[in-house]
Amino acid sequence: MMGCNFDENDLEDLIAENDAEESGKVNLDGFLAIASGFMEEEDAEAIQNELKEAFRLYDREGNGYITTATLKEILAALDDKLSSSDLDGIIAEIDQDGSGTVDFDEFMEMMTGD
Repeated sequence: MMGCNFDENDLEDLIAENDAEESGKVNLDGFLAIASGFMEEEDAEAIQNELKEAFRLYDREGNGYITTATLKEILAALDDKLSSSDLDGIIAEIDQDGSGTVDFDEFMEMMTGD
């Protein structure tokens, strides 16, 4: 998609396809869905290495996990419109084993949707 020209109708279609709330605007998830189409494909290993680096930034002690409280703070900082109950729901989805921590595999799944 990089280097492609879009007319106004194409852009309106992209927005409509990614406008979950039908507001004429896209939220972060919609934007990421659109933007990901413009990004060059990276191989899985490169993506995993980038995510490991990001994970290490928050796993300062090298324990192999971050706490759900830390993740909640990160998510709140990324999107200040998320309510406490929204954050709790996201954390419950991510912390599938209920450990109160998020290991790299859980983090990777959250970031890649796999």
